Amino acid sequence: MKRPALALAAALALTAASAGAEEQASAPRYPPSSVRAKLIVGGVAVTALAYGAGFAAASAWPEVPGSSELKIPIAGPWMALAKNGCAADDPDCGAKLYVRGALTVVGGLAQLAGLALVGEGIFMTTEARPAQPPSASALTVRAAPVITATGMGLGVVGTF
Repeated sequence: MKRPALALAAALALTAASAGAEEQASAPRYPPSSVRAKLIVGGVAVTALAYGAGFAAASAWPEVPGSSELKIPIAGPWMALAKNGCAADDPDCGAKLYVRGALTVVGGLAQLAGLALVGEGIFMTTEARPAQPPSASALTVRAAPVITATGMGLGVVGTF
């Protein structure tokens, strides 16, 4: 009974070792550099929308404790969460307190996510476009400086 189990274990070990040799490591692929601007604009938009929603809520309900902190970008929702409580005219706010706290956290996380997108757009690794050789039928004309021992001038060079 031990011999078939030992034979099976040996067969599995040999099979697993050969499977790793067939895999080839491919070079990592990165997004094109044109993605940077789109990612930065998207991050700014997410942050602005989340901040705008918090600012609108703070302006609509100024009597709620912590609402003035929502007018501060990025750190405001976290400061408002620390002061979250029932308003003086509604001492038994019940579930409103928890809903308001959850929405404050969602707003703060959305602002941080937008900021993270901006950072990713600035610091991400991108793939450069491959250099394309000029086409054979292209006409190029360029000015080139000409400097000699007795004078200077401007020349014209090009391909036809």
